Amino acid sequence: MNRRSVVALAATVPFAGCTGLLAGGGVDTTIGEDEVVEFSADAGSELAITVEIEEIFPLGDGENGSSDLEREGIGFRLDHEENGIIDTRTITADEESFEVAVEDGGTYVVMLIGGVGHVTIE
Repeated sequence: MNRRSVVALAATVPFAGCTGLLAGGGVDTTIGEDEVVEFSADAGSELAITVEIEEIFPLGDGENGSSDLEREGIGFRLDHEENGIIDTRTITADEESFEVAVEDGGTYVVMLIGGVGHVTIE
């Protein structure tokens, strides 16, 4: 994975009994297009994710990289550091919440594409 800018957020995430939820950590930060945030989750965790769009960048076109074309929203991507892509989606509303169950424990990486947004993962 080509990372131009890395923002690391170390979160110790103990397994919360049988519930499979993150406990004692997670993500609560604003992410720009060239940034990623890392966090840990245990196998079987159910991640509650909220993305609030702060800015959507126009589509690049031509030499100056700007265009009058608008994006529908921003892209969200969640990867497992060793096993690759877990979830991708386009966030089109000002704020969207969803859940993702993760099978493997370890380090996860979240990124946004095409804009800036506030990401919360519990």
